[in-house]
Amino acid sequence: ASASASSSAVPPDIRDAVDEHKNSRKRKLSNDNPSVFEGRGSYNIRQNRELVKREDGFSIWRLDLPVCAEDNGGGGGDPIVEYRNNHRIIFVEKLNKETSHVLSIGQGIIGSAAEEKTRKRVHWESGSSYLLPCSKGIACGWIHKPATAAEDTENEKSDNITSTTTTTTTTSSTTSNAHTEDVVIYSLKASPETLLGMKDKNLDQDVSCWVKLSYELFQQRLAKSSQLQTQDDGGAGKKKGKLGGC
Repeated sequence: ASASASSSAVPPDIRDAVDEHKNSRKRKLSNDNPSVFEGRGSYNIRQNRELVKREDGFSIWRLDLPVCAEDNGGGGGDPIVEYRNNHRIIFVEKLNKETSHVLSIGQGIIGSAAEEKTRKRVHWESGSSYLLPCSKGIACGWIHKPATAAEDTENEKSDNITSTTTTTTTTSSTTSNAHTEDVVIYSLKASPETLLGMKDKNLDQDVSCWVKLSYELFQQRLAKSSQLQTQDDGGAGKKKGKLGGC
């Protein structure tokens, strides 16, 4: 007998259990922040969030953002939303600026006219990282939209974690969404309390290498952000490179 198995060979009860697990995860992603989905009859989250590593109050998460377009009926257009109760450093692993634009969520109920009107494009670049400081009670999330020739970047608003330099890029409106790759980002998180507690530890003996590097990176980026805000209230800007060295 063949060792391979097709999806039709999977018992119905197992398929149902898998589907229920997926739906449960989607419900949890929304229920983590019920206020931003309040009043919605239904929602459809196709984005994926996966924990990569967690230790001593630091965590790294991978987020995959599939493209969402009007021509697919808006399906999968709801983003994963989190409250900004932690400091974050966003590492942009994959983003093709010729085919993709990323927007941060606006104000109000997700998917409402008011929320969509106040969305802001973030001018991320693949291979760069961006600081998103803690701001308790404020939600964050991102939507991946296809880039089109009709967009006018000069009239777009800029999010507070974007680069100070942007490039207008256009593509043919005939580009198929099926050929638009997911945007992939990694989010390094730590709370202000975690960073404060690290001051009492011997970094060379009490913590692992990646935790030490994460702490030092947050210290550097937060200090730089504070300096820039003191000078011109300009935010932290972008930095090249990734967490590494262990």
